[in-house]
Amino acid sequence: MDTTTKLGAMEHPKLRNLEFFPVREGETQSVGLRDPQGISDGILFLPPNIFYLVQFLDGAHTRNQIAGEYLKRFGELLMPNWVDKFLADLDEKLFLEGERFDAAQRWMVEAYRAEPARPAAFAGKSYDADPGKLTAQLGGFFRSDEGPGTKPSENAGKALKAVVAPNVEFSQAGPIYAWAYKEVRDAKAPDVFVILGAARGIIESLFACTDKDFETPLGLVRTDQDFLRLFREQGGEPFFAEEFVHRKDHAIEFQAVFLQHLFGGTTPFTIVPVLCSFSHLHFGHPDLVKQGERIGQFIEAFRKTLAAFGKEVCFIVSGDLAHIGMRYGDIKPPTDFSFHKTMQADLAMLKHAEEGKPDEVLQFIRQEDDARRIGILPPLYTMLKLLGNSDGTAPQGTVLRYDRATVDQYNSTVTYAAMAFY
Repeated sequence: MDTTTKLGAMEHPKLRNLEFFPVREGETQSVGLRDPQGISDGILFLPPNIFYLVQFLDGAHTRNQIAGEYLKRFGELLMPNWVDKFLADLDEKLFLEGERFDAAQRWMVEAYRAEPARPAAFAGKSYDADPGKLTAQLGGFFRSDEGPGTKPSENAGKALKAVVAPNVEFSQAGPIYAWAYKEVRDAKAPDVFVILGAARGIIESLFACTDKDFETPLGLVRTDQDFLRLFREQGGEPFFAEEFVHRKDHAIEFQAVFLQHLFGGTTPFTIVPVLCSFSHLHFGHPDLVKQGERIGQFIEAFRKTLAAFGKEVCFIVSGDLAHIGMRYGDIKPPTDFSFHKTMQADLAMLKHAEEGKPDEVLQFIRQEDDARRIGILPPLYTMLKLLGNSDGTAPQGTVLRYDRATVDQYNSTVTYAAMAFY
């Protein structure tokens, strides 16, 4: 494709669904752009005046109209060759929808499907790739001042129905992971762990399953092929179409690493990895409610699978709670008051989860229009629905620990919790 054809294809440029985050270096401020799906590994930093243009990369504005919007806002003329280069840079980084992105995605999908197992994408980045050092790192989370210590759980030997664990970096929430995995370690061993992870990217079918085993520095974590075969037979086949999203998503990987740390080489176990991606809007917004029907379809097929499987299952919910601050779209950094208010709202919402009430959790988020940007809704709601009995009863949960982590120099913050359901 020559330059003229490329520019013609970008006459109405449309930005993909990207993550934006503020950055400050000294007195210089900028906004970073990156791809949550990991199809592009690049990061692009834009000064605030150029970031202003991003809102017009919607597939409706032409290149000239985008330049016109800049002129109206800043009183400066953007030369056509500058606009063309700006769009070409975005396209080169695979940040725009179009032929270049489509070709790169097709190639990556085929390459991922050819992999014998899902590689450990975050080893050496989010956690140590050396098995010995990783074992020491994970063990240290249990022994730290914030961790659960070495005493057995008071529920040791009982059948654990589910745990909730964070999915932020180990370095930020390691001891909170340990509180959840202490329950997993000491409980009666299930036949399979179903890991429901909050996906970073968009999933058109709202759920993405994969039957690939997961590599970790501590050994291979195997998926339960019998369970996944049953799920396909019970109507789950459409939810394997987007398994590629597992490639660069850490929600399952982090939990697989902890499971392998606990049981690898001593107790055989298998997992069922499922990424989930929907919002409260899928339950009522007229543009999304049709797509939202897939939530019920997934839950129905999974329930049938659980019944046909007939063995002990423990769910692991991988996700974080609130996301507050400028990194996530707030105008100002959070204050001590907003931290306290967020904590109160988080714990009030989790009270409904403790009582096994998924619809109340959903309603809580809908009432505040997801002002705190709750990341854990998809896997938590799904788990609570699957655990609920036909008579309305459900296993009772307990919040074991709650904490938060600051993720940038603007005090942007993520909150998270460890929970156990028996």
